[in-house]
Amino acid sequence: MDLGAPHGIRFRFEAGLLRAVLLDVHRKPPIPATEQLTGPHGGTRDLLVDETRDGHVRAVLRQRFDLPAPARWRLAVGAPGTATGDGVVFDLPGSVRLLVSGSAACAPEDGGACAELPAGRSELTVEVTSEPVFDVGDAVVVCRPDQALAAAVVLSCLPGDRFAPVLVLRPADGSGHRRDALVAELLAATGVRRAVLLTDDTSGDTPGGAPAAPPEQVRLADLPEHLRLAADPTGLTERAWGLLRGGEPDRVLEVPPDTDPVAALFTALRTGAALRVADGAPPPTPDQPESDEAVLVERTGDADDLVAALYAHHRGARLVVTPRPDLAEVARVVAEEQDRVTAAAGAIGDAVKGIGFVEALWRYLSTGGHDPYAAVEAVVTAQVPAEAVDAVGDRRLTAFTTGLPYPFVRTEGANWARKPIGHVVADPLLVVLTELHRAGVAREPGAFSLVFDSGAFRELPETTASLGHHTHSIVLSEADASVAALRALVVDLPVELVFFNSHDADHAVVLGGERLDGEDLPLTLRHRPIVFNNSCRPWTDLGREFVRAGARGYIGTLWAIPPNLAAGFARTAVRRLTAEEVPAAHAVVNTGTPGGIERSYLYAGTVNGRLDEWRDRSTTDAEAALTACGLLAAAARAHADGPLGRVLHRELRALRAVAEAGRATDTPAYADVLLAELALEDDDARAAALVERIDALLPDLEDADRRWAVRYALTGARAERRGDRAAALADYERSAGRGEACPDRADVLLRMAGLLMGEDRTDEARRAALDAHDEYRATGDRAGLLESVTVLTDIGDDDPDTALRRAAEGHDLAEELGDRARQAAFKLDECGRRRAAGDLDGAVEAGAAAVELFRDSDDGPGELAALRLLGACHRERGEPETARHCAAVGLALAERLGAAAEVASFHDDLGGVLTAQGEHAEALEHYRHAVEKLVATGAWERGAELLPHLAVGAVRAGDPEALWTAALCGGLICEVAPRRVWASLVPLVVDSMKRAIETGPRQLTQRGMTDFASAVTAGRREEMPVQVGMLADVVVVLLAWLMDRVDRGVLGLARELDRGTGGVLDMVAYVSVPHAERVRPTSGGRG
Repeated sequence: MDLGAPHGIRFRFEAGLLRAVLLDVHRKPPIPATEQLTGPHGGTRDLLVDETRDGHVRAVLRQRFDLPAPARWRLAVGAPGTATGDGVVFDLPGSVRLLVSGSAACAPEDGGACAELPAGRSELTVEVTSEPVFDVGDAVVVCRPDQALAAAVVLSCLPGDRFAPVLVLRPADGSGHRRDALVAELLAATGVRRAVLLTDDTSGDTPGGAPAAPPEQVRLADLPEHLRLAADPTGLTERAWGLLRGGEPDRVLEVPPDTDPVAALFTALRTGAALRVADGAPPPTPDQPESDEAVLVERTGDADDLVAALYAHHRGARLVVTPRPDLAEVARVVAEEQDRVTAAAGAIGDAVKGIGFVEALWRYLSTGGHDPYAAVEAVVTAQVPAEAVDAVGDRRLTAFTTGLPYPFVRTEGANWARKPIGHVVADPLLVVLTELHRAGVAREPGAFSLVFDSGAFRELPETTASLGHHTHSIVLSEADASVAALRALVVDLPVELVFFNSHDADHAVVLGGERLDGEDLPLTLRHRPIVFNNSCRPWTDLGREFVRAGARGYIGTLWAIPPNLAAGFARTAVRRLTAEEVPAAHAVVNTGTPGGIERSYLYAGTVNGRLDEWRDRSTTDAEAALTACGLLAAAARAHADGPLGRVLHRELRALRAVAEAGRATDTPAYADVLLAELALEDDDARAAALVERIDALLPDLEDADRRWAVRYALTGARAERRGDRAAALADYERSAGRGEACPDRADVLLRMAGLLMGEDRTDEARRAALDAHDEYRATGDRAGLLESVTVLTDIGDDDPDTALRRAAEGHDLAEELGDRARQAAFKLDECGRRRAAGDLDGAVEAGAAAVELFRDSDDGPGELAALRLLGACHRERGEPETARHCAAVGLALAERLGAAAEVASFHDDLGGVLTAQGEHAEALEHYRHAVEKLVATGAWERGAELLPHLAVGAVRAGDPEALWTAALCGGLICEVAPRRVWASLVPLVVDSMKRAIETGPRQLTQRGMTDFASAVTAGRREEMPVQVGMLADVVVVLLAWLMDRVDRGVLGLARELDRGTGGVLDMVAYVSVPHAERVRPTSGGRG
């Protein structure tokens, strides 16, 4: 029995005892860890395995014993251990560390560790940590393109047991920055510590000092050690060897100054000699290994050519150096072939489908029995010397090339059409480092393939063959196939393969109407997939760009292939890449595709480039599906509200069906999948079915508290969304009640606080929010802490000192997290609280800070609120001019924003300041503007609040026209306002009318009464609302009084008005005095 994830470190047991630790995760041999337990049998033992990853992989085996009597436990490791404060440590070969610890004291003993276990309960832990090991040396040689020979000499002085990188500095190009960044990242990741820069400075070789290259060209500044070497060949061998290894070389291979640096370096590495440039030295004698692999490099004279020699030596492959080809004629013939294929496809038309189309196309191109690709073969073969063809022979081939399609080499004795060939067409160091890095790191828990397709890929039958490598294909078409989806998925999921079969008329990749073409592709291929593109765009250029984006290799075509044929070929190639785990260059040849369609495809990368291998073959389809579901769920949470969330949810459902078909429905992993799907489901019926399954499964699982907590948190959130507050609160309480088992307990408590607050259960809401606050503080969750402070502030009712501390804490947290909006809001809250406490100086300081924060955030409404509060503080502090300035600034901003209510409020503020300064006439204009603006915009309640200011201001200014404005606006408000508003407003309206009549000229009174009657009390009396009817009766009484016609009927109506308002209107007493005695006209008013 094996315990542990198939993609991680596993513990192998036989007869109930540990026998080995398997390290397939890093392709290392197993640790022969043999466990012994002596003493009486019986009792129980629980085995748990936890795993974490952070560059290294760590697995912890926890063994819990419950023994009837003492026993002796021993673990034989076959290596000496060291006792430490943590336990017994074993440092094993291959960067592996094993630690034994437990509740009982552990001690080293004869190549192992032992412990005396007591009767009853005890615990032992075996922790294994494995770090990746890379076949890359610890130094990189940095040079210019023209320093190939000097770089070869230095490289020959480095140990030859691992690949030694050579980095060639070049002028910046369109996407060169991405290449440089990736190379620097890979150098650091593979353990390179020294940068050796070749310079023209002959003043001396210096260790240390400045970085080996400017950081803007290559990011090597983080490498711990930088060395400089003068590139002068005189004495370079001795200087390099002494600087890099100390002493002098045991063996030296002398070469003439005009030697081929690539061949010379390869021979030196093969023979273990250091190169020395010497006049008159003979050319080096080639030393070729017997191997089934060859590396061909075109001689360009560039230092990048040296990567081919280094790679050939690393692989133990034969090295073949050829002249640089002339690609102009090759490009012309390939273009003609594209035209032939396009014309042939058009001539056949849409009548023939599938395999029949392939055969018809092949027959059309082969008319007369001719090889349809003879012209391409002839022009390519002409560029490759016969001796090079012979030297390669039947070997699989990596070609470091400027762009020659080597599968079209064909002579009388050789045909490379079906030879596995990898083409390294650009950035050779990046290509090789990517391959070596992936060979050392642990594979991902699962794997996905992205298929961007027009529909043909879906139509072909699925393959079910698998030898243990499980990859799930996500097919995206139409609206789902977008550049945004590509960018997100290659980061959020462990994508190992990307297939493009969606192009425009110019054969460029098109996703969602956006072309993915040209230099500097807008994506980062985080998990280093192979990119498969059915496009005849220049395969060298597009391959380079995808590699610079992070691809480990690129499959492209020389000419366009119809989408349905491309999909068929891709099906076969993808199956061979994934299920059969063959290298990419092998996957695209000998596919059995009828008619030679495969000859259109080329692989950019080395012949050894492949997807990550699944060394453990025990994983079932169902287990792999559950793992993939977990990865999809994690990605879907980040895209729950977008279109990508729907795609990921769809794929999660499909994989759940695979798990169910494999009867993996009684496991914790399946429960996690159901919970993840419940979090994404927006259909109530499907959600209810998921809840039913979850509730049936969880009681049968051990340690299910965490999952119960998640289940109730999810159903609580669903209930809250549909407005069922009682059900939501009940489920949230059940979730939080699981205590530490609830993974997001603080979040749940905050949601509870919000619901409790909505039910006016303030004390309970505060307790829940305080508990959340404490949990966030304990876990160091600063964002959550800010949320809890925000909720506590909203709940309120803290004592003043606590409230002030909350505001300060919230501001500081918001500042720390860069949340300017909440930073400003907390400053505004602090301002209000300091004002309420009488600390006007502190309030002004906080208010001014809030204004600036809102202004910097371009938050107009927030700035208006802060200006109003700040102005109020200045008024109370006896600073009317500053208060007036705040109101004027706020008024101008409110008018610019079109915020009618705020315009009115700032007019009212200005009226208040001017009133305090005795400028009643100017104040009145602001009061008038405020109320008229509110009535015009239907803000009735706010208008009712400010109406007394207008009425009192009119009295102070002696302006009867303004009194009529107050009466008219008040009457309009009374028409539509609720009773609690109009009950207090009717007396103010009537009083304003009385005062206007008393102080205004007769003409103004006539106009005022007419306007009021027509605007407020027009219509049939019996149809009027009670308050409007009351005002209509007031109008009748006042008109009769004005015309000296107060009779018994009018007095009765006045008496009824007084009875209905509790005597507040005092109409009987008022009309008992003739109007001539009451009227005292003033000079105020605008009319």
